[in-house]
Amino acid sequence: MKQQFLLKKRRMTRRDRQHQQLDGRAMRMEMRKKLRKLQRLIPGGVELREAKSLFIHTADYIMLLKFQVSLLQALTSQIGNK
Repeated sequence: MKQQFLLKKRRMTRRDRQHQQLDGRAMRMEMRKKLRKLQRLIPGGVELREAKSLFIHTADYIMLLKFQVSLLQALTSQIGNK
């Protein structure tokens, strides 16, 4: 018969909770920093305050850039064929 070893779960101490809160706070601060960088990269992004609207605007901007690249590629291939 196999023996199963169960580890007794250690109760979380005040210090553990404080470290967990600090980790969460640091993660939130890092996320805010990254969102601010994204806001500066995207035209009109600084005016967007909600992350959801910033992400939607970013996706639209990426699609616009892809379209511009494909248009420029088509134009250069037409010029190269002449």
